[in-house]
Amino acid sequence: MAALNNDFQPCIVAILALAVLQACTSTPAKPGGASRVQPGPAAARNNVSDIDLNCVMSHIQSPPETFHYTFKVESDNPWQEDAVVTPQNVTGTFMNNSLPKPQDFQGPPQQVASNMMGIGRMASIFSTIHMTAAVVSEGAEQKNGYAAVRYSVDTSRGTPTEQGLFKSILGPGGFEKGTVWAISEGCPVQIVLDEELHAKDGSVQGKSHYEEAMVKQ
Repeated sequence: MAALNNDFQPCIVAILALAVLQACTSTPAKPGGASRVQPGPAAARNNVSDIDLNCVMSHIQSPPETFHYTFKVESDNPWQEDAVVTPQNVTGTFMNNSLPKPQDFQGPPQQVASNMMGIGRMASIFSTIHMTAAVVSEGAEQKNGYAAVRYSVDTSRGTPTEQGLFKSILGPGGFEKGTVWAISEGCPVQIVLDEELHAKDGSVQGKSHYEEAMVKQ
């Protein structure tokens, strides 16, 4: 799982940058109370809910129902997971650069959940676009057997302040673009997302295509 850990390193940069962005919207403390952070413009305009990757991990570790789960990354560091998840048992496969052939696993969810934590590789993406104008609610939609909300993701429509954040993390010309369907708890039941990272001179440094799905059985 060493490859997975490397992908979490950008999370720290993204989260710190996001904290600076959110701090700009806070109001002075009122007498007798703590300072209050106001919702960003995207949150007020789009009523965007959190897209919570931790919710997916919780569903895998303690499944509330049976579902077919898939996660895939196409990049220079590919990753793939496929499993049928039930409250009692999980049967699936995973593969990555270190394990180019599918590796089978089976057992109780708590015992084998570590084989399906690849979605954590997207943590830096969602910490970057969290509550920004890059994420727009497109309305309710049934998806994979769930009542969901469809969100479009496009960093090109960020505010000037948000564009500064995106540029610092993705590089000049870098972007995140795609679609996410999430249920009320914030669990994404389907993700199709493309990421492009650019160097300071604008040249392409890396490309990744992400897909995730939870299909109710």
